[in-house]
Amino acid sequence: MKTEMKTNRPKFWDRSERTYEIKWPDGKKELWKNITITDCLTKYNNMGAFELGLEIREIVGKELQMQKVMDK
Repeated sequence: MKTEMKTNRPKFWDRSERTYEIKWPDGKKELWKNITITDCLTKYNNMGAFELGLEIREIVGKELQMQKVMDK
């Protein structure tokens, strides 16, 4: 997961809400919207992500804008 930092504080202290995509090994994708990085990682790890082979990434930029348009 790579995003730009605007301060020197670690990202897990950032309380802004973002959108994350969870990808399952079978190709199924799940979006988590309006969730902080701390809550997202807690939920992700509690699912057993490593054992299940899940992948996580933050939706940013043009992809995020397209997602917002599709939601309307």
